[in-house]
Amino acid sequence: ASNPDQVIVTGGNWDAYVPGGKWVGVGPGADKAEALKKLKGLTERPALTGVKAVENAQIHAIWHQFYNSPYQFVAIQQMAKWLHPDLFADLDAEATFKELHEKFLPVDYRPGHWVSLSDEQ
Repeated sequence: ASNPDQVIVTGGNWDAYVPGGKWVGVGPGADKAEALKKLKGLTERPALTGVKAVENAQIHAIWHQFYNSPYQFVAIQQMAKWLHPDLFADLDAEATFKELHEKFLPVDYRPGHWVSLSDEQ
């Protein structure tokens, strides 16, 4: 019933729970090519047939675990960039998250926390 301009889904690396599942595998160190493949697979579901967001490659996936994390401001930066690229052209959520790791966390940063079909263009 809806025809959104943008669609944002969450995903994670849940292979231990559902091997080969159709979820979008995003998170620390995720394989971007595989995540894009699964994200594209979501667009083939009947609910997304003919939806403007699919036609304009404005389908995005972000790491599910941001929702309950002190790092959620990084997710908000990335979503702001997807939803309003002109207003937030200067934001770089990847750089923000990398800097957070370097300054405050005891683990190395590993990219892969989000992916977008617009990355393919």
